[in-house]
Amino acid sequence: MVTPEFPIFEVTLARRRRRKWNWSVCTVQGVVVMRGRESSRPAAKYQAERALFMLLLTAPYRSQLSV
Repeated sequence: MVTPEFPIFEVTLARRRRRKWNWSVCTVQGVVVMRGRESSRPAAKYQAERALFMLLLTAPYRSQLSV
């Protein structure tokens, strides 16, 4: 299988128990890159998207794009 030039990530939210939400940022292969837990769905969504944004900001290919 050919690996893509740019990595692809997925954000998942899963409800755990009554008032807990787990979030994770995974590769398309299913490898968890970041994860966390929040008390509300909006907070979990925000933190997951924030983690994805920070991950993309620190990607190694960004330095190649500015040249």
